[in-house]
Amino acid sequence: MLLKIQNKIEEVGNICTKLEEFCSIHNICEKKAYDIVIIVDEMATNIINYAFPNGTEHHFTIEVKVEDDYVHIQLVDDGIPFNPLQKSKPNLDESLDSRPIGGLGIYLVKQLSDFVTYSRISGKNYLDILINTTEEEVNNGN
Repeated sequence: MLLKIQNKIEEVGNICTKLEEFCSIHNICEKKAYDIVIIVDEMATNIINYAFPNGTEHHFTIEVKVEDDYVHIQLVDDGIPFNPLQKSKPNLDESLDSRPIGGLGIYLVKQLSDFVTYSRISGKNYLDILINTTEEEVNNGN
C-alpha cells in the first residue's frame, strides 16, 4: 500500500483508517495492527508538524507492505533533515510537569518496532520500520 499524504493534520485519520484496512486484509493480529497504527500516526504527525516549517503545501509518502513475517513501513519526506533515532531517550522517571515537551512519541515508536533505520538521500528523509507480525513480545534491537 502506497499513500501520498498532504502535510495537513486532517490526513492522519484517513491514514489510520487505511492502515486498519490493510492489517485486516493481511490478517495481522489486533495487537500488532494497533502498534502499526500508533507508529505511523506518530511519525506522520511529526512530519506534518515539523518537517515543513515554512508552512507551504508538501506531500510525503507512506509505504506499507508485508515481507515474510514483517510489516515494512517506509516514510519518505522532503522536509528538513531530521533523524529521529538521534533523539535521546526521555527520562521516564521525571514527572509529566517537569519533562520537556516531545520525545515520547519517538521513544514509543522505537519500543513498538523491531528495527528502525533512518537515512537522508538526495534531499529526502527515509525512515524504515520493521514490525514482526508473528511474535507476541516485541524483540527490540534499538
